[in-house]
Amino acid sequence: MENYKIIFEILVEVLNGQNLGEVIAKYKNHENYPKIKNISYNVIRYYYSLDFFTRKLLDRPNYKIDNILKVGFFEIWLSNKPVYAVINDLVNYNKENLNGLHGLVNAVLRKFDLEKKQLIEELNKDYKNLYNLPEWLITKIKQQYKNQALDIFKSLMLNPSFGVRVNPLKISQADYLKLLDSNNIQYNLIDNKLVLADALNINQLPLFNDGGVSIQDIAAQYLVDLLNKNNVSINNVLDACAAPGGKTCQLLENYKCKLNALEINKPRLKRIEENLTRLKLSAKIIYGNAENKKWWNSVKYDFILADVPCSAIGTIKRNPDIKITRQEEDLLNFIATQRKITINLWDMLVDGGYMVYSTCSILNEENEQNIDYFTTTLSNFKLIDIIKILPTQNNDGLFYALIKKEVIK
Repeated sequence: MENYKIIFEILVEVLNGQNLGEVIAKYKNHENYPKIKNISYNVIRYYYSLDFFTRKLLDRPNYKIDNILKVGFFEIWLSNKPVYAVINDLVNYNKENLNGLHGLVNAVLRKFDLEKKQLIEELNKDYKNLYNLPEWLITKIKQQYKNQALDIFKSLMLNPSFGVRVNPLKISQADYLKLLDSNNIQYNLIDNKLVLADALNINQLPLFNDGGVSIQDIAAQYLVDLLNKNNVSINNVLDACAAPGGKTCQLLENYKCKLNALEINKPRLKRIEENLTRLKLSAKIIYGNAENKKWWNSVKYDFILADVPCSAIGTIKRNPDIKITRQEEDLLNFIATQRKITINLWDMLVDGGYMVYSTCSILNEENEQNIDYFTTTLSNFKLIDIIKILPTQNNDGLFYALIKKEVIK
């Protein structure tokens, strides 16, 4: 019963706008954390489907049992737990916590079990319910991707992949693959980037605790590819909006550079420190806002990574609460912030220096349209290259634009 109590507390917080990952992290030391995390994430991942079942089976909404029914629908539909056990446990939970409603919960869950085949057939006729995405996002993806839209919808419903970044300062990728083979850990190489076939506990991942590898989605690893492809050398670097520090560490692993990591979120500064410490890397961490210059010492950088705040639509697999809490009107606020940050950082870039504008969104408004805006707004702006990665089974969706601040002649 305690597991259910925690799950319902998590769902209430997330549906009130809190970040799913941060809420669940509070229970990471609980003995049943894996089960609590699995059910919580999947109820959010399948939220629109489960809400459809609720609306079909309840004559009128009842907020007191709404989340209880959703958990029950999920477990009956998509878990291996026996139906009788699901119903029995949730009815008993209601007896203990919501006296008087256990009969309704019992009736609705039994009805779902009897009618689920028909309900699922009806569910499959509507993209919102089938792919668990809000209508506004479905419409945007259809408009912007047409032939690729269905593949994107399907990929955003999957569990996140388990990407691994090998630290070349510690071990070559070839040697690390031999190490995985010797430990019977299955993997795939996608564009020379490593994805494990199955997720595992980081303590079981060879060399993780020794700083030999990091967990990082392979889409987030293309930064170095972009720089190497265009023969960009970097020396004095600013990583703006740096937390949790994955790209910070990737740059330090691959380049002999001096790096400042800027972050406005104090609690997330600790994540950067933890990653640097584990990998035995060194950077100056700065608490400050990339939208202003209050923290800047007036020394310009030859490379700036502007990994700007965004809607994070490309990471819905990893952050399924986004599709519930994110609203279309939020895009305007993100775009305004992205432009303000980029324009502010442009002054900190030396003439002849490079910037990478990056988001984990796949929406044109936050990516190509912003690049068009910068082209007409920023002086000496030259677009060099773009890498756009759409979400698939193996990766999240990300956008990178390499920009050069041309020298005035």
